[in-house]
Amino acid sequence: MLAAATSFFARTNINQSYNIGASSSGFGSRPATPGAGSSLTALAPPTPTFHVGLWKVQSAWHKVTNKRVSVWTFDKRSTDLDRLSPPAKERVMEVMKLEASALGRLRHPSILEMVEPLEETRFEMMFATEPVLSSLSIAIPDSGKSSAVELDEIEIQKGILQLCKGLSFLHTSAKLIHSNICPESIIINGAGDWKISGLGLTIPLQGANGGPAKWEFPTFDGRVPFSVQRSFDYMAPEYALDEQLVTESDMYALGCLVYAVHSKGNPPFKNHGSLGSLRDNSTRPLPGLERMDSDLQALLRSLITRHYGSRPTPETLPSHPFFSSLPISTLNFLDRSNFTAKTREEKVSFMKGLTSVLDRFSDGLRTRKILPSLLEEMKDLQLLPYILPNVFAISQTLSPTQFANQVLPSLKPLFAIKEPPQNMLTLLDNLTMLQDKTEKSVFREHVLPLVYNALDSEHAIVQERALKAVPGLCDSIDYAEVQGVLFPRVALVFTKTRLLSVKVATLVTFLAMVKTLDQSSLTQKLVPLLSKIRTKEPAVTMATLDVQEAMGFKVDREAVATLVLPQLWAMSMGPLLSVGQFHRFMQVIKKLGERVEKEHDQFLRDSQRLEDRSGTAPTGTTGMNGATTVDFESLVGRSNGTGTTGPSTATVKADTVIDSNAGWEDDVWGSIFNESAPQPTSPTSTIASISTAPQSTLGFGADASQPRPSVQPRPPALQYTSSASTVSQHTQRRTAETSRLSLGAVPLASNTKISYKPPAQNTPKPIQPPPPPPNYNLSFNSFTPPPSHVPMSTPAIMPNQTTSNLSFFTPPTSSPPNVLAPTMGGMSGGLLMPSKPASTNTAPRALSKDDWGDFDPLS
Repeated sequence: MLAAATSFFARTNINQSYNIGASSSGFGSRPATPGAGSSLTALAPPTPTFHVGLWKVQSAWHKVTNKRVSVWTFDKRSTDLDRLSPPAKERVMEVMKLEASALGRLRHPSILEMVEPLEETRFEMMFATEPVLSSLSIAIPDSGKSSAVELDEIEIQKGILQLCKGLSFLHTSAKLIHSNICPESIIINGAGDWKISGLGLTIPLQGANGGPAKWEFPTFDGRVPFSVQRSFDYMAPEYALDEQLVTESDMYALGCLVYAVHSKGNPPFKNHGSLGSLRDNSTRPLPGLERMDSDLQALLRSLITRHYGSRPTPETLPSHPFFSSLPISTLNFLDRSNFTAKTREEKVSFMKGLTSVLDRFSDGLRTRKILPSLLEEMKDLQLLPYILPNVFAISQTLSPTQFANQVLPSLKPLFAIKEPPQNMLTLLDNLTMLQDKTEKSVFREHVLPLVYNALDSEHAIVQERALKAVPGLCDSIDYAEVQGVLFPRVALVFTKTRLLSVKVATLVTFLAMVKTLDQSSLTQKLVPLLSKIRTKEPAVTMATLDVQEAMGFKVDREAVATLVLPQLWAMSMGPLLSVGQFHRFMQVIKKLGERVEKEHDQFLRDSQRLEDRSGTAPTGTTGMNGATTVDFESLVGRSNGTGTTGPSTATVKADTVIDSNAGWEDDVWGSIFNESAPQPTSPTSTIASISTAPQSTLGFGADASQPRPSVQPRPPALQYTSSASTVSQHTQRRTAETSRLSLGAVPLASNTKISYKPPAQNTPKPIQPPPPPPNYNLSFNSFTPPPSHVPMSTPAIMPNQTTSNLSFFTPPTSSPPNVLAPTMGGMSGGLLMPSKPASTNTAPRALSKDDWGDFDPLS
């Protein structure tokens, strides 16, 4: 309980408000609150932990605002303090507290900014500053230390100039001498700026009573950490040897720092904390200058001198030739304090020339220093056409994450701005990069409105530029976006524009959309749109030809034949076309025509094959369930030369002669018709087409014990094999209700005769149950038709009759003697069917066995 309470009270306000450490769960866990800081500070990746003296520096994010900071922590239980005496330990604590309090008291762009004040608990001290990347001692090139910053000469020159501004502030405004300028006390923040820190050993220029400050004898204790002591390697000779307190002492230390940066972190002289060494080295020439640039040599010689009177001041040092390079001048001009005072004409000229010198800056300097300054100036819409090219030039080297975090938030408001048109032109020119650097959902939500606004623009050049960018979008954005939003807008531009260049650009856009749009949109929307073209300009005509050709190989053959080809023929007659352009039309027309011919020919062949297969059936017999059974001989015979894939047709014997010009009267059995029942108004009746299987069976009722007549063989000249057909549903229902005929029960005897006995005319008979109908699945090899003058009555259909393979045709009223037609719907004449009485005024009666004659199986 006591340990928990101690732990709670040991937590500082910074611990409670911030997520501290590179593995902080607060990083990226929630969006930053508006106004809580730039996206760079809120979303930048965490910086590895490093040490500045006794301070441990870690990245942290506010739990509410997600604002990024750097937390400086000192552990009082560290081993560095355990071996110190109480006075030395007290001195260390005092210096560290003075350093933190000075940062909270001094505010300047070149001095490290404090965000959260110093907090002290029993075990630690803690404060928070702006995000920092490294200390200069870690970032010095070739120093062998790992740093998040890679310095080049331009960044070094920029940093030195920033230190000059900070020292000028300390000397003139704060009236302080830093007295400990060294690489350990210079901090590089998240933007790459050099900031002054290590203010725990500052010396005021005036004492508390207003008189001169008291000089302190420099001492060095090897047991005390170096960071809380003045370094003898960077100490000015006049302070150590002449006991003078002057601001020029900081300029001497600055010269030693410049030397160390260019010498892998080594100062010009190593005094090892000895005043004697410092005295001896103060009069020696600087070693290693021959390896340095001449301007740098001149700068170092002016700073690292025995007497301070000849040293430049922080205000005069920037004018030294060492800082006169074009990149440094560019950075000085872009500095916030300087750039805001420039006129708009000067800013425009600067932005125009900046693009040509960007490649002279390192990627880190462009990203950390130049890009933020440009994004800040984008608030001026009149400068946007000149700022955006530089922004996109720098963005080329950014990763998608960096672009989304640093650049995209500043660009989003610009996608909806239509004026001035130069802004939209610049954005459209970089649309491919925007597409590559952003996620699909973000691009669709924020960037695509730019294209739509450009298509709706009143400026033709903006519309044309947007149309040129659309083909690259069709391959990446969703089909629904192209179909429902992008295509209608391009079509609207096509119908409204009167400019030839814009119309050609829309046709090029349509050509890119053909592979994305479906056939329905092409035939119902794009083809009618192209048909409205009235201009005969060859540029428009040839662009339209390309679109029609692409469509001609995507839509179906019917659309090509009825929609595309007519338009191509009409356009090919244009009077302004050249011979080569006309030949191009003919080539496309021929290719599309060949496609239509080939595909439609195949379609007709397939349709005919399917029709023949469905309209006819192979020769065989019909079983009990109505299925056709193909006999073995027919199956084997067809495979020998005739094939099995062709359509099934009626088989005619070799000695049969068919006269195609003969009428139906000359056909003994009549023609084979479809299965549909005759219309009631038809004056004729129909006859069943009987399948002539080699061995047909006939059943005359359920009693199979009764004798069954046989059918004599017919001469070969009259033998036909008709196709198997199916009785209509109406006939099947009647058959199922009334028939008792069992098909294929017992085969007919070969010697059975079929005779016919006509009923007596006008002789009333008692009503009797109707006899079963005959089985039409017969093979009439030998049959003599009854006389044509003998009427035949309509037979009743027995219940439970299996579906027979029947087809009907309609003969005329006066049948020749050799025509056998069943009676349907009261019509006269029928094969194997007794007719009704001649008199129409007699009451209906049931047929007796006498009406059937020899056909009655019971007679």
